[in-house]
Amino acid sequence: MENVIILGGGIAGLSLASFLSRKCTVLERQEKVGGLSRSYELDGVSYDIGPHIIFSKNKEVLDLHTKMIKTNQVRRSNQIVYKGSYVKYPFENDLGKLPSEDRDRCLKEFLNNPYENYAAGNMLQFFLKTFGEGITHSYLQPYNQKIWKFDPSCMDTQMVERIPKPPKEDVIASANGIETEGYKHQLYFNYPASGGFQTLVDEYAHRAGEHSEIRTSVEIESIQKNADQWIVSTNQGDVCGDKLINCMPLHELFKYLTAPIEVSTALDALLYNSIHIVVLHVKRDSIGNHFALYIPDPEIIFHRLSKLNFLGDNYCREGDASTLMAEVTYRPNSYLDSLDRGAIEERVISDLVKLGFVNADDVVSVDTRTEKYAYVIYDLDHRKNVDLVLSWLRAQGIESVGRFAEFEYLNSDGVVEHTLALARKINAADS
Repeated sequence: MENVIILGGGIAGLSLASFLSRKCTVLERQEKVGGLSRSYELDGVSYDIGPHIIFSKNKEVLDLHTKMIKTNQVRRSNQIVYKGSYVKYPFENDLGKLPSEDRDRCLKEFLNNPYENYAAGNMLQFFLKTFGEGITHSYLQPYNQKIWKFDPSCMDTQMVERIPKPPKEDVIASANGIETEGYKHQLYFNYPASGGFQTLVDEYAHRAGEHSEIRTSVEIESIQKNADQWIVSTNQGDVCGDKLINCMPLHELFKYLTAPIEVSTALDALLYNSIHIVVLHVKRDSIGNHFALYIPDPEIIFHRLSKLNFLGDNYCREGDASTLMAEVTYRPNSYLDSLDRGAIEERVISDLVKLGFVNADDVVSVDTRTEKYAYVIYDLDHRKNVDLVLSWLRAQGIESVGRFAEFEYLNSDGVVEHTLALARKINAADS
């Protein structure tokens, strides 16, 4: 019975299984592993729910991923679409591209900021304190309102507290038309040479499969603990083990657990966004050689548009100019949740036309994917509620790792950093 049961076959569950020294059984509900990190195809071109780049400030994780699979190294070219102009990301490093009135307001409010000496108790206050009213109200507030579908004044600072205050000389230079580089550590990233992010997922599955079992199309029926043994009953029979690790969304896990009312109440208060990913092949576009465009305009349905050609030759169909990906976040049970696939695609195409990026007649094909669990929302009660839920699970002997298993906004490299740490802890205890 020296078996580790891992619930969820996304990058968290697969990487954890590959790092652990003993046998694991990974249970995945979908037919294919990958979870939020899996890739799909449109006319032979792979795309992600993202896309998910390969990047990390953790050199161990970055080296691991770039050695596991063949990748292309890409230099970032991200732009913010503001009043018809392209402003290089991050916004404060290219103020010279703004209309003169907006430019002067952003610079003056940054240099003479009445909020900088106040403590920031929420995301909006952090933006005001760090960047001033001009940059906040022009870009940061509307864009974050759009992506999170939640008012930044009701979100805490966990998502933004690590953002450094830009040097005054850089902001002054950018307002004078001298481009400066912000977030230099993100200037280059890697991406799989072919096959999308699924290539990395599949390599983790291969490594895990050398000593463990990965089951797909698994429907969990119950989870029980008998003395020191966990028993997970499924449509494929019972799975037994001495350790249970959760890598699936907390809201899904608790369907099989009976928790005290205070824990259930905290779980119900954990907020998240879902996402529609709309991918299009087009004959021509006016976007230029850029990877991602951020769209703060609330009248445009998508918050980000990515040009997948930028990732390498395998990410555009031969004969077409571009493969574009539009991302539309929405709250469950909101208006956007009620729109069907056709309505979402029609709105995305009409907004692309409105922005002048494409002509409707140049759209060759389109595909839409929807993920229920996409973004963790850091509302003001997030930390309190997550800590209560996870501490109760640990008291039951259940570890949790992964974006929605920990209910933290972890990128794939952050997830792997956490699974590597957990595996080392377990391996050390076993030795």
